[in-house]
Amino acid sequence: MILSIASLVVLVFFIAIEAQTAVVLAMSARALRRAKRITAFGRTHDMLQSDSSPPVSLVVPAYNEAAGIVDSIRSRTILAYPRFEIVVVNDGSTDDTLEALIDAFQLRRVDIPIRPQLDHQPIRAIYQSALPINLTVVDKENGGKGDALNAGINAARYPYVLVTDADMIFEEESLLHSMRPFVEDRHRTVAVGGNIRPLNGCQVAHGRVEQPGLPIGLTELVQVVEYQRSFLAARPGWSELNGLLLVSGAYGVFRKTALIECGGFPEHHLGEDFDVTMRLHRSQRDAGNEYRIVYEPDAVVWTEVPTKRSVLRKQRIRWHRGLLQVVSDHKSMLLRPRYGVVGMAAWPAFFLFEFLAPIVEFVGWIIIPIALIFGFLNASTFLWLLLIAFLLGVLNSIGALALDEQYGHFNSPRQAVTLLLVAIMENFGPRQQTVWWRVRAMFWRRGEVEWGDMERSGVSNIS
Repeated sequence: MILSIASLVVLVFFIAIEAQTAVVLAMSARALRRAKRITAFGRTHDMLQSDSSPPVSLVVPAYNEAAGIVDSIRSRTILAYPRFEIVVVNDGSTDDTLEALIDAFQLRRVDIPIRPQLDHQPIRAIYQSALPINLTVVDKENGGKGDALNAGINAARYPYVLVTDADMIFEEESLLHSMRPFVEDRHRTVAVGGNIRPLNGCQVAHGRVEQPGLPIGLTELVQVVEYQRSFLAARPGWSELNGLLLVSGAYGVFRKTALIECGGFPEHHLGEDFDVTMRLHRSQRDAGNEYRIVYEPDAVVWTEVPTKRSVLRKQRIRWHRGLLQVVSDHKSMLLRPRYGVVGMAAWPAFFLFEFLAPIVEFVGWIIIPIALIFGFLNASTFLWLLLIAFLLGVLNSIGALALDEQYGHFNSPRQAVTLLLVAIMENFGPRQQTVWWRVRAMFWRRGEVEWGDMERSGVSNIS
C-alpha cells in the first residue's frame, strides 16, 4: 500500500512539474509579445544619440584566459553604446593572461585610488591602456570569481555595471537593449538579465556571430533545447511578475549602488550569481523599496557549451552544488509574504521543481519498478500517468522552440525538425543522466569551491 501511494505521488509530481512549466511558458509567451511590441514601436536606437543613456562599466573577471582574452576584449570595444568602460580583473592567473593584455592594449601601470566598498583580495597593480579605448585592468591576488567581480565593481567608475564572462560573444546591440529598462524606469530597475544562447555550430568572424547554427553532437543539441526552455520559456514570465530569481553571472547589468547595498558577490560560492540575485530581492524588500529585476530577451549573447559528457557532468554538478548553497542561505525567504512574489510563488516553485525534483525522480526509479513487479501499482494507471507527464514535457519543449522562432535564429525546416526530435529524445537517457549528476552533487563538502573552468573546444566555425 505504501509503495503504491509513493509511486503515484512520484508520477503526479512529474505531472505537476510539467503543468507548472506550461503555466510559466504561457506567461512568458505573453511577456515576449509585449516585449516585441515595445521593440517595434519604441525608440531604443535613440539611446545611441541621447545624453540620457547612462554610462556603463563592463566588469570582466579573468582567470587563465590567455588564449582568448585579447579577442574577447577587442570584441567588446565595438559595442553599439554611447559611453562605457571595460574593467578586466586578472584574478591571480598562473598563465600569461596579464602579459597578453599588456602587449595587445599597450597597458601602463597607473596609480588610481579605489574606494574599498566591497571586500576582496589585495590588488597588486592597476593598468590603463595607452590606446584610444576606455580599458582598465586590475591585477589582484586569486580569490575566486565572486571576489574578482567585487574588485571590478570597486574599480568601476560608472553607476551601472555589466558583469560577464571573458569568453562570451556579444551581439552588437546587446548592451543597448540591456540598458533600455533602466532608461525607461531608473527609479525601480536594479538589474537586467540577458538572453544567453549556445555558440556551438555558429559561424563566428571578428568576435561576432555571423550565422547562427546548430551543433552536430547530441550532448550539445540537448543543451540548445535546455537553454531555450530556461531562458525564453521561463524567465520572461517570472520577470513580468517581478519574481526572476537568477540574473546570470555570464551576462547581467546591475545598478552599482544596489549591488553594494546587498554586499556584492559572495566569496567562495558555487552559485554567486544566483545568490546575489536573491540578496538583491531580499535587500530591496527589507528596505521597503519599489524595485524590479528584469529579463531582456533582445539582449543576446553567446557562449560555448560543453561538448564532452565529462565536462558537462562537472558543470551540472557545480551548478547544483551552487543551488544547494543558495537554498541553505535563503531558506528563510520561503513562503514569507514580506518577500512578495519571490517568497510566495517563485522561490517555492524553484524549491519544489528544481531542488526537490531530482530527489523525487531518483526515488521513483527505485520504488516504481518494485511496485510494478509486486503488483502494488496498476500497470495501466502507471502508463497513463507516465504518458501524460511525457506529453506535457514534449509540448513544453515545443512551446519553447516556438517562442524562439520569434527571434529568427533557427528558421530552416531542417533545424526545426532537428530540435523537435531532440526535445523528444532527451527524455530517454540525457534527462536521467542529469538527474543522477544532480543527486551526486548533494554529497560534497561545502568548502570545495573553485573557479569551475570549462574545457573549451573551439566549437564554432571561426574565420
